[in-house]
Amino acid sequence: MDLEGAMNNPGSVFVTPEALSASSELTAKEKRAVLLQWKDQLQQLQAADEEGMQRSEAGTGATSDLLRRVTSVLSHIDAGLDNPR
Repeated sequence: MDLEGAMNNPGSVFVTPEALSASSELTAKEKRAVLLQWKDQLQQLQAADEEGMQRSEAGTGATSDLLRRVTSVLSHIDAGLDNPR
């Protein structure tokens, strides 16, 4: 697993946020760090979309859906870090 590559471009290493969550190659803290990076990248892309600098409405909708999924997985990981079993 190339953690640096995942941090630079999470979507190129993991097909979905759910795949990242299911990975046994990363610790929960590493997953959290990658998800936070992915979330930041998606928020920047969404801001560019809103300013009319990027893609079509279909692309904007895909970004919003992916951002929602990243945020959801991040919430689950955060809950697990707060309540270790």
